[in-house]
Amino acid sequence: MSEKPKQLTKKQQKALEFRKTKEEKEQESQKRTNEELNPSTNDPPKKKRKTRRGRKGKGRRDDSSRANRFLIFVGGLPRDVTSTELQAHFKSSAPDQIRIRQDKGIAFLEFDGDKDPKTIQRRMDVALLQHRTSIRDKKINVELTVGGGGNSQQRLEKLKNKNLKFEEERRERLTKLIKEGGLKKPESGSTSTATTAQGLHPDRAKLLQ
Repeated sequence: MSEKPKQLTKKQQKALEFRKTKEEKEQESQKRTNEELNPSTNDPPKKKRKTRRGRKGKGRRDDSSRANRFLIFVGGLPRDVTSTELQAHFKSSAPDQIRIRQDKGIAFLEFDGDKDPKTIQRRMDVALLQHRTSIRDKKINVELTVGGGGNSQQRLEKLKNKNLKFEEERRERLTKLIKEGGLKKPESGSTSTATTAQGLHPDRAKLLQ
């Protein structure tokens, strides 16, 4: 006859259970350590959190819209000139925005090419015809400019070339407009004598120095 298995006492059973519990805790701890040191390659990649700035960190605002805006410089203004006065003076050209710097007696007329591409060129021509007209008995200077600010040699050269080229194109367009009866003939010399040999009005060149 085979011997019956020896029955453990209650004290021995408790000791065995305690030893098993301790071993299980050690195994669980070792498993966690291994997982931290060797993360599973099968885990799905974490999705990148989208930011408010949109894709690739770029802002939602489309800077390309600024590329189709054109500026016209207005100088020789009274220091306390108001936006209402300028809007009335340039009513025929209807600039989309007027920015005034009263401390310097200047302003910038802004024309949005995306807003009205068909008439923007004509409106700018009409605005440029206001050159040497008067606001409060002060003759103002109106000429094409470029955005960006500053007075670097590169920007001055860009202004010079742009004004010379635009002056030539403007004469052709104004001649056509006058022939069509859409505009009155400007005063003699008002479209050419205002620009120096460098392609910039003296007041404008002085401001950039």
